[in-house]
Amino acid sequence: MVVTKVDKMGRTVIPSSVRRILGVKEGDYVEWIIENGRVIVRKKLELDEDAVRRRFEELRLRAPECFTEEEEEEDKWALEHWALAKLGL
Repeated sequence: MVVTKVDKMGRTVIPSSVRRILGVKEGDYVEWIIENGRVIVRKKLELDEDAVRRRFEELRLRAPECFTEEEEEEDKWALEHWALAKLGL
């Protein structure tokens, strides 16, 4: 177990052993996720929007026709952002 102290500004240091395991370097972002009274700290994944869009298109091509009807542009945007948020991206 690794323990760090929080300063009066609410800051703490991510120990080098944890940074090494997570691959966190200077300038990287970390996410703080609170679930059931626990905190999960993880390196924020970099989003490759082109890869995500290609994957959505692959899935759309394989989906049954009833799921591939064209949506209005506003609905398409909302659905895409919802899906990205669910993936944590």
